[in-house]
Amino acid sequence: MQRRRFALVLLSFVLLLTIFYPSSSSAAAADVPAPQATLLTEVQPLGEVVSAVVLKYSTNIDGSSLSPSSFQVQSVLNDVYADRTVTGVYTNDTGAITNRSTHGKYVVIELDTQDKNASTLTYDSTSAVNRINPLNYYISQKKDIATSKKTVVPATAQTVKATDKVTPIVDDFQKNTFENKDGFKLNYFTFEPKVEPGKTYPLVVFLHGNGERGDGNGVNLLANAGAVTWASPEQQAKHPSFVIAPQSPIDLEHKFIWADEPRNSAVADLVRETALKYPIDTNRIYIVGISQGAMGTWRLLEKNLDLFAAGVPIAGLTNYEKAVNMYAPVDPTHVEVLKNVPIWAFHAADDTTVSPKNSEEMVAAIKAQNGNLIHFTEYEAGIIKPTGHFSWVPALQNQDMIEWLFAQKK
Repeated sequence: MQRRRFALVLLSFVLLLTIFYPSSSSAAAADVPAPQATLLTEVQPLGEVVSAVVLKYSTNIDGSSLSPSSFQVQSVLNDVYADRTVTGVYTNDTGAITNRSTHGKYVVIELDTQDKNASTLTYDSTSAVNRINPLNYYISQKKDIATSKKTVVPATAQTVKATDKVTPIVDDFQKNTFENKDGFKLNYFTFEPKVEPGKTYPLVVFLHGNGERGDGNGVNLLANAGAVTWASPEQQAKHPSFVIAPQSPIDLEHKFIWADEPRNSAVADLVRETALKYPIDTNRIYIVGISQGAMGTWRLLEKNLDLFAAGVPIAGLTNYEKAVNMYAPVDPTHVEVLKNVPIWAFHAADDTTVSPKNSEEMVAAIKAQNGNLIHFTEYEAGIIKPTGHFSWVPALQNQDMIEWLFAQKK
């Protein structure tokens, strides 16, 4: 009898505690609304990937309560849900990737950029262009986490959809449209350095390849590191410069998008207009192109000796009019013009898309004419992945080339 009475008293005491001191989980759940989710992407040498998700809470979160298993991140493409691999979770006082963990309203969920579903682009083999994927990302909290005040934010079956996207460097480019005297319109993107009064700055022109054609959608900034290399904080700290990245439209009228007219002369006109509009050092205007952009680079250098101080053609034809299976013999008239132009060409020995003989023979012909301003880097077979045509991946990371380019002056 006494044991039963004691049990009843104990149960009543527990019920009173529950009424007057509810669990911290339920209290916190009512006080902390669902966070806002933002995707962080980065442009790597092989293209843009989603590298992190940032959750912004209404209160500070305790970083010690977080682990990679605290959240699940899923991407949805063509109605297929796929998990992303979470590699790290931590708090921060800004919505950015960092190596430190501190109390803050932002929870950074880093993702494995090698995941098959990490890319933001899909290559459309029919039209031979990269398409930007719709970025549908959903985040769910799988385990309890705590605020900095040690109240608990309980796990929940509800998901949060990412509604914003931040892409460092790319977001610093501004979209513009150039129209030449004949009415041809060309979309392009401009990066402006931090400008000091009275100073002038180099200009780097980047020409993309065939897969980055578009209607001004900016895929030419995303599909490789071609444009962002020159605008990166590391390069801008050493060599502050303007960068422009034209984007060729998608059509079948011109096979050679940057070498053919009207695009070729439109790029030259755009460069001249840019040099008038901004504080550009007109003795330090450089042009860099990959694949189809390299074809345009060779031709623009040849036709505009007064404009460019140097050029870097990577994996391109030199004489596109005579091309058969992406190879063309060197035109001696081109050699005569280019022999005194500073050029650093790149190609891979196992490039099966554009034959390396194009670059090899042009470089040899220029040297045979006593042209001593030509540089050439040819990568051995098997070095360039996933295909030998992508020689721009290591070329654009070649700091020796970058230092050489900025040292050139007319």
